[in-house]
Amino acid sequence: VSQAAPVLANLRNLAIAEIRAATDSLTGLPNKRAVTDTLKRMFAQASRTGSPLTLILLDLDHFKDINDRYGHPVGDQALANVGAVLRGALRTSDFAGRNGGEEFALLLPDTDISAARDIAERVRVAIIDIALPGIDLSLTASLGIAAYPDHASALDRLERLADAALYVAKRSGRNRIEVATPANEPVTD
Repeated sequence: VSQAAPVLANLRNLAIAEIRAATDSLTGLPNKRAVTDTLKRMFAQASRTGSPLTLILLDLDHFKDINDRYGHPVGDQALANVGAVLRGALRTSDFAGRNGGEEFALLLPDTDISAARDIAERVRVAIIDIALPGIDLSLTASLGIAAYPDHASALDRLERLADAALYVAKRSGRNRIEVATPANEPVTD
């Protein structure tokens, strides 16, 4: 027992370090590295089984203005609240992570476009309902949706199409959801 105790303590500390390395401390959601790893894993699984996988990219609208007007502590609280909303609004099989800054990625396995739109709308409305004590602030988000195999058969194209749909939502007035179309894909040469 005396020999095993330090080994077990080291294993426990290693597990805690691995969790911390993959978690965004502000939102409690998986961080960018974990988003990338999970997206690769879930896309490979969907490709093997032929099941759908929907990617939703979510970006908070005018977030810089929130930080500039109310300060970074309020912006941090807004991000933390969005993390809580995402954890509460998604199914247990879904994945949400912070992609960086004020952008989040949602992965919905075995989910078609229609169901993904419903989930995205539920998330969009839940974000509007976020209230920060003592602050008159309306938080909104723009969301872009792309799905495998409907829109893309390769992971990089799926990501590009979701990102392009997100920017269509931004350019079209924000606080809205856009579904990818091949016309939205940015030209890369």
